[in-house]
Amino acid sequence: MAAPESNRPTFATDAIPSDVKSGVFLGNSILDNVVSCLIAMGTELWSTKRRLKVIEAVMAKNGVTNDMIEKYVPSDAEKAEWEKDRDRFIDLTLGPMSNEGIRDMAAGFPKRG
Repeated sequence: MAAPESNRPTFATDAIPSDVKSGVFLGNSILDNVVSCLIAMGTELWSTKRRLKVIEAVMAKNGVTNDMIEKYVPSDAEKAEWEKDRDRFIDLTLGPMSNEGIRDMAAGFPKRG
C-alpha cells in the first residue's frame, strides 16, 4: 500500500471509547448482535471484493493466469499468517454474538472512575 502524501490533509482522530457493547439498541440484545455481525461481514466482504478486483486487474496485465493461482501452494509461514488473519476476521464478524447487551439504549452511559 502506498504511503499517503505528507502534505495531504487528514481528518482521522483517535476513537472515542464508549460502552456501546453493553447497550441494547433494537430492543433485543441478540438482534443487536446479529445486526452487528451482518454489518461487519458486509464491510469486510466489500473491502475484500474491491481489493480482489484491483489485484486481478494487475495480475492479468502482468501475465498471471487463473491456472497459476489454482496451482499455488502456500508455505507454512503463509498458512500461519493466513490463519491469524482468519481468526481476526471471525472475531470481528462473529464476535458481537458474545456481547451481553445488559444496558437498555435509553440508559445513560456509566460515569468514568
